[in-house]
Amino acid sequence: MEIAARPACLALMLALGACSSGEERTSIRPTSFDGEVLRIAVARADGGTERFSSLRDEWHSWSWFPFMPNHSGRRWTMGKTDRDGVSLAYALVSWDNDDPTDYLSAGFWMRFDGAGTTWRLNPANAEIVPFIDGPELDARFPPELPVSGTAAYVGSAGGVYRYRQPGAEPLAEEFTATITLQADFAAGTVAGCIGCVGDITLEREHLYAILGWRRGDAAAEHPPTSYEIRFAPAAIGATGGFEGTAVGVTHPDRAIVGSDGSWSGRFSSRPAGDGTPRLAAGHARAAFAEAEGGEGSFDSIFTVLHPTLLPQPPQDEPRPEP
Repeated sequence: MEIAARPACLALMLALGACSSGEERTSIRPTSFDGEVLRIAVARADGGTERFSSLRDEWHSWSWFPFMPNHSGRRWTMGKTDRDGVSLAYALVSWDNDDPTDYLSAGFWMRFDGAGTTWRLNPANAEIVPFIDGPELDARFPPELPVSGTAAYVGSAGGVYRYRQPGAEPLAEEFTATITLQADFAAGTVAGCIGCVGDITLEREHLYAILGWRRGDAAAEHPPTSYEIRFAPAAIGATGGFEGTAVGVTHPDRAIVGSDGSWSGRFSSRPAGDGTPRLAAGHARAAFAEAEGGEGSFDSIFTVLHPTLLPQPPQDEPRPEP
């Protein structure tokens, strides 16, 4: 299936082995963080490595609110320019307030070949490599996984949504959604879905430095609402990693004639109170084609938490007795 995002698909497939996904290719971590400086090393599709430092390459930086208890968060946009184009890295980092070197990081590297300006770069034409990392996701220190039972995880997924109509320019927007994972430790598998709980929505929360604040009309005509991205059960390896290529995209009102993709991730080496991993994180890609000729894709990173770590909804105060 030929789609506008095919270069990103190739980059992602390579990244699945180079970042923190497979069971045999996980010795090199893509980030380091000492509580102040974030360093990123991304494996490019051409076999090279792109390196960023928040001390040297920072363009923008601001705080954010992580879900993990007793954690602080910050996000960075880093950039480099050369005569052939622009390279960007966007990263989210959350760290334990008692030990900042205990952190989680996630983000995207984007390469815009031929770009002569850093203003209004279009991710529809970019090579994109996701990364997600942290000490508790280090394959050298695998989790002690249960041998029985199940666990349900809920979290957030977000990234770049692309869509192209026949004969039209491709659009690219940031999306966010709820992702659910179901781990069957007796079977040694994990499955998941983006968009099965709540809708996939457009939101310029993280990539507005690249996309700008205002969305174009084309995005409103082809929103990602009601798409569902389902990940078939994938084997959980001995080091807590998982990856699969059985990915399907559905929509109740659109005739999807083909879809494919890949996903990968890793369970935390730290257990929740019941002995199951307290979180899992990874990245995913899904591409689809529709009967009328439209083509689209979702590139995302995700983090899911054990139910005991999820924020509790506010409780209604008891009503006074009459």
